[in-house]
Amino acid sequence: MSGKIIITTPFPTPEEVAAYYRIPAKRVAELDRMIAEHRAESVASRRKKASSRNGGRNSSKVVKASRSKK
Repeated sequence: MSGKIIITTPFPTPEEVAAYYRIPAKRVAELDRMIAEHRAESVASRRKKASSRNGGRNSSKVVKASRSKK
């Protein structure tokens, strides 16, 4: 692998990128809404997965009981 790369210039803002590609402001707003919705859904699904994985205190008792039967 080559050496480190240090970026010294600022990253363009989403508005600058949209202007460069000539994306209309209406479409930029639509894309912003879509991204916000996607992020909200991702957070909700991560919370749901985490809560089902944790399962509360009772799930550990069930796991221990099923292991002891083997």
